[in-house]
Amino acid sequence: MTSIRKNKVFMGLLYILVFFLLSEWLRPVIELTETGHHRLFLAFVALGLIMAFFDIPWWVTGPLKLFYILWFIVYVYTGNLFFTADSIGFILEQASISLSALFSQDWQATTDVFRTVLFFALLWMAIYLIHYWVSFRLSIFLFYLLTVIFVAVLDTFSPYSGDAAIVRIMVIGLLLAGLLHLARWMERYGAAAKTDKLLVFSIPLLLLLVASTALAFYLPKAEPIWPDPVPYITSYSGKGGVGEGGVGRIGYGVDDSQLGGSFVSDDTTVFRAEVEEGQYWKVEVKDVYTTKGWELSEEDAQEQLYRNGDEVATDFPPEGEERSSALVDMQLPFPFVLYPYGTSSFLMEETLDYRYDPIQQRFDTLQENAAFEPDVYEVFYSEPSYSLTALRETDTEELAELPPEYDRYLQLPDELPERVRELAEEIAAGSDTVYGQAQAVERYFSTNGFEYSQSDIAVPAEDQDYVDQFLFETQRGYCDNFSTSMVVLLRSLDIPARWVKGFNEGEVIDTVDGYDVYEVTNNNAHSWVEAYMPGVGWMMFEPTIGFTGSSSIDFDLEIDASEPEEEEMPDRPEPEPEAQPEQPDGGTGTDAGPTAGERFLEFVSEHAGKLIAATIGLLLFALMLFKVRKKWLPKVLIPYYRRKKEDAETFEKAYLRLLKQLELYGIKRAPGQTLRSYAEYVDSFYGTKEMTELTAVYEKSVYGGDTESVDWPKLKESWENLINRTSG
Repeated sequence: MTSIRKNKVFMGLLYILVFFLLSEWLRPVIELTETGHHRLFLAFVALGLIMAFFDIPWWVTGPLKLFYILWFIVYVYTGNLFFTADSIGFILEQASISLSALFSQDWQATTDVFRTVLFFALLWMAIYLIHYWVSFRLSIFLFYLLTVIFVAVLDTFSPYSGDAAIVRIMVIGLLLAGLLHLARWMERYGAAAKTDKLLVFSIPLLLLLVASTALAFYLPKAEPIWPDPVPYITSYSGKGGVGEGGVGRIGYGVDDSQLGGSFVSDDTTVFRAEVEEGQYWKVEVKDVYTTKGWELSEEDAQEQLYRNGDEVATDFPPEGEERSSALVDMQLPFPFVLYPYGTSSFLMEETLDYRYDPIQQRFDTLQENAAFEPDVYEVFYSEPSYSLTALRETDTEELAELPPEYDRYLQLPDELPERVRELAEEIAAGSDTVYGQAQAVERYFSTNGFEYSQSDIAVPAEDQDYVDQFLFETQRGYCDNFSTSMVVLLRSLDIPARWVKGFNEGEVIDTVDGYDVYEVTNNNAHSWVEAYMPGVGWMMFEPTIGFTGSSSIDFDLEIDASEPEEEEMPDRPEPEPEAQPEQPDGGTGTDAGPTAGERFLEFVSEHAGKLIAATIGLLLFALMLFKVRKKWLPKVLIPYYRRKKEDAETFEKAYLRLLKQLELYGIKRAPGQTLRSYAEYVDSFYGTKEMTELTAVYEKSVYGGDTESVDWPKLKESWENLINRTSG
C-alpha cells in the first residue's frame, strides 16, 4: 500500500503551501529592516524547499546553498553577476573583518555581509525544521501558530500592517493543517494514498475554506470592543513617545528626540485633580531643538531641594494675589509631581524631598535619596497675573541686552532651512513689540489653513527638518507640531522660547465641596510654549488649534482708552470651529459625568448582543475542552504532581487520579473487580508491568498502613508513563 509520504503530488502541494507561509515571515522582516532583494531571499527559500522535497542528500544541498549565499553577496555588494578575483578578495576581506570583531567581542564592528550570512543561516534552519515537520511529523500547527503570533505582534507594535497578511496566513495555514490532518488520518487507518482519493477527501476542505473566506471578506465587520493594548502597556513603561519609524505617541513619554507620526489614543486615567478651575499641569521643559525633536541641554545647574510645605521658586513670573489649592490623586506611577502655573508649595503625608532641576524644571520626588512615586498630594498656587501695559512696552531692542543665561533658549540647528527664518520675519513684520510678535506667531496657525489631526501624520525624512516639513508641506499635525514650530519661529526672531511638556486640564467628572474634579488621561498629554517677555518674565502661549491654554492667565486692564480696540482684548483668539482636535482636551464642562457603575451599565446595554455571543462562545469552548479533556489533562496533571510534596499522600492522590484517567480513556473497571485484577488488565492492554507495581504499593500503603514503603520519586516515572499513554 502506498504511503502518503510517497505521493509526490500531495507532498508537492504541501511544500508549495509551506513556501507561501514561510514568505509571510520574510515579508515583514524585509519591510521593517528596509532590506532589499526580497525576491532573491525568496528564491533561496524555494531552492531549499525543492531540494528537501526531492530528498537530495546533504552533501549536495549544502554546497549548493553555500554557493548561492556567496553569489548573493557578490551580486548585491559588488554588483558583479559572476565571480571574479576582486569579488573573491572582497569576500575574504569581509570575513577577516567580521572574524576579528567576533574574537575581540566587538559585535558592532561586524560587517553587513556577516549579518547577511547570519540571516541566510536562519532561513536555512527554518527550511530544515519545516521539512522535518511536514515530511516526518505531518504536523505544522506549531509553525502556523508562531506565524500568526509573529505577524500579530508586528502589526500591533510596529509600523507593519498585517491586515492582508493575517488573512493570507489563516487561509494557507488552515488549508495546510487540514491536508496534514488528512495525511495523518490516512496513515493511521491504512488508507490507500492515491491521488484521486486524496482529491475526493480534499474537496470538502477546499469548499469549506473558500466559503468561510468569502464570508469573512464580504460580511459586515463590527468595530473592536476592546481598546488597543499598546497605549495601556506603554503607559506603564515610562517610555511613551515616538519610536523608530514614527509609530505614535502614547501619553507622557521621556523620549522626544524623534517627533512625528500618528497619535495613538489612550483613555487610561493618569490622575484626578480637585481644583477650582481647569489648569495646565506642567512636568518639564526641553531646550535643544535637533531638526528631528527635542533634547535637554547638558548645562550644569544647582539643583534645589525642598521639603513638604517649603516655598518653591521657579523662574516663572508674577503670581496673583489669591492663593488656591488642588488635590491631586495619581492613578499611574510617576516619580515626580505635576504642578500648575504659579505653584508655591507641595504637601503630602509622606516625608520626602522635592528635587527641582532649573534646566529641566521638573520636581522629582525622593524618599531617602531614592525615587518615590506619590499617590496623593496637595499643591498650593497663585495663578499668574500680567500687566498688559508692560507687555505692550516690551521693546525688541531689549532682546539684545539679555544676559547669557538666556542663550540656550535661542539655540537653533545650523541645518534649519532659511525659509523658516524668513517666514518668522514675515509673520512678525506688523508688530514692533516682543509680545505683539509672539501673539502674531501664536495666531498664525489658526488663520493659515493648518489642520489639527492625530492620524496620518508625516514623519520627516532623514535629511528633512521637522518644523520645515510641518510649516511648508503638510500643515497637519497635533500639539508637538504646533508647539515646536512656534518655539523655532520665536527663536528665529531672537525671542527666548522653550518647549513645555505636561497635561492639559482634562474633563470634569464630578464636583466635591465646590471644587471640580478633573480626570486627566493619557489623551490629555500635551505640549505648549513658554516665551520670555523682556521686563515681564516668562509667559505661556498655546499655538495648537482647538486648545485655549486654560492656565487662566490674568491681565490688568488699566489701559489707555486711545489704544486701538484690538489691543484692548488680551484674551487668546478662539479657534476656528472646524479645527477642533479629534481628542477632547477636557476643558470647561460643568456637568458631572456618569459614575463608574453607570458607565458599566451603559456599556453592558450597548453591547448586550456581543456580550451574550461572547459568553455563549466561551461556554461552547469550555464544553469542547471538557469533551476532549482526556487529551490535555495528562499535560496538566504531570507538572502538577511534580510540584507536589514527595510523600505517601501525594502518591495516593496521584494513583486515584490515574484510575479516573484510565476510565476516561476507555479502560473501565468492571463492577466488583479488585484493584489487582484491574491492574493486570491495564498492563495486558499496554504490555507493561507498571500498573501492577503501582497498585501493589498503593494497597500496601492504604490497606496495610505501611506509608514508609512508598517511594514516590521512584514510582513517579511509571505513573507518568501510564498517564501519558491515556492522551493517545
